[in-house]
Amino acid sequence: MAELSKLKLQNVKVIFYNDVDEGYGTSITIDATKPEVKKQIEDWYKENNIGKDEPGVAKFKEYTNENTGETTIQHSFKINEYTKYAGINGLSQKDLGYGAIINLLASAYDYDNKFGKGTSASLRAVYVKEGATKSALGEISK
Repeated sequence: MAELSKLKLQNVKVIFYNDVDEGYGTSITIDATKPEVKKQIEDWYKENNIGKDEPGVAKFKEYTNENTGETTIQHSFKINEYTKYAGINGLSQKDLGYGAIINLLASAYDYDNKFGKGTSASLRAVYVKEGATKSALGEISK
């Protein structure tokens, strides 16, 4: 089997950060609206045959803001207890949330367990370059 590759994305915007597992796992959702970001993700999924239902096909969600009419293409990455966090100028995992700008490194890995067999992906590292917008941090603290 070919060696699985890693995906490195730079300066991507965080849409949603879920670090509490409420039955759906934990994840970081990023803005993949820029064609080059979407293409990198699509190519990586295809190259590594990632996915359970449709191996090699990245899943994206589209969200249209009712007020502005602007459509955002979003992609989620699983995080786990092995995901490492760092940041510039003292920023850290606690600064993640809507509007944060990050670099990320994701890995593909093979699995074979009671749920099935295939290739999945998770985040290995997140580097926080800019913290979440102040309004998002206000919502988090409530």
